[in-house]
Amino acid sequence: MAQGPHGVLLIGSHLGNLELSRALATLNRRVRLNVLVHTRHSNSFNQVLRMAGATQVELIQVTELSAATALMLKARIDQGEWVVIAGDRVPVHGGRTVDVQLLGAAAPLPVGPYVLASVLECPVHLLFCLRRPTGYRVYFEPFCSQVRWQRSQRDAIIAELAQRFATRLEHYLLLEPLQWFNFYPFWRQ
Repeated sequence: MAQGPHGVLLIGSHLGNLELSRALATLNRRVRLNVLVHTRHSNSFNQVLRMAGATQVELIQVTELSAATALMLKARIDQGEWVVIAGDRVPVHGGRTVDVQLLGAAAPLPVGPYVLASVLECPVHLLFCLRRPTGYRVYFEPFCSQVRWQRSQRDAIIAELAQRFATRLEHYLLLEPLQWFNFYPFWRQ
């Protein structure tokens, strides 16, 4: 995929060490990662990354994901770059969520990754990085070839995709439950 003409969307989580996955991008100069973050300090982090030689990674602040940002990300995907977004964090300042079943209870997940996937018109993969007894292990798995919907199907498709993500997140959570960096009330009850 790193040699393909178009990029991909990676949906990660706050399980394990996604930072290590970002570092892996520096090993393969063919992949440029655009990591969506909820921090106003992304410009400072980018400067530090560049000074450290991590020129293939750019953090993009997306507390409010605008149409202009989505178009910029689409252009980067079309140039073969990759976009990374977390699928397990609700929007910082409110926003749309969908309820899924996770570890036996209802939990809200953001709809943003799936709306963004539909705009980017690219393959979607899941990315998890866990510390295992033998060291770090990166799990990279295909999720869907492209997210598309008719307007009347939108909510149902988003709910189905979010539940599929939750099912995979749960699988990895059960492998390493103490590696989920989830420090806020997550479940509905």
